Amino acid sequence: MKTKLILLMIVLSVAGMKAQTVDKLIEKYSTNKSFEYVSISKGLFNLTQWLGGSNIDKDTKEVLGRIKSMKILTLNTTNNSQAKASFQKDLNSLLKRGSYEQMMETRNKSDQSTVYGFTDSKGVSHLLIIVKNDSEMSLIVMKGNLTHEDLEKIAK
Repeated sequence: MKTKLILLMIVLSVAGMKAQTVDKLIEKYSTNKSFEYVSISKGLFNLTQWLGGSNIDKDTKEVLGRIKSMKILTLNTTNNSQAKASFQKDLNSLLKRGSYEQMMETRNKSDQSTVYGFTDSKGVSHLLIIVKNDSEMSLIVMKGNLTHEDLEKIAK
């Protein structure tokens, strides 16, 4: 009986850890005063294509048309070392447990960008872009009906 109870507790704790998703991460930090949060829906992407139609190339229009949502979470890291450490820990934990594949990383003297992607069981593509510099850290999350080639185009 003890063995079964311990096994059940382990299974439940693992399931609880897997429940941490990028949406829950954004929900957790989007109401924090230290973070700025922006959510963009499919309707705005469609409007952007229509308003800037002549300035957007055909490939970009096609990719934008398949994006369902974009969320941006930004932290000014200058005076928020505690918030940065907590957010970075949660983000690293999410990336370790998740199915995200690192697609690209760029670095220069003061900036670092890393792009991760995966497609879930429903065929929805998820793209995470993490941008860090001396004063800010941003997480950009895009979801949509994107192909692997689309994710590569966005990553470039």
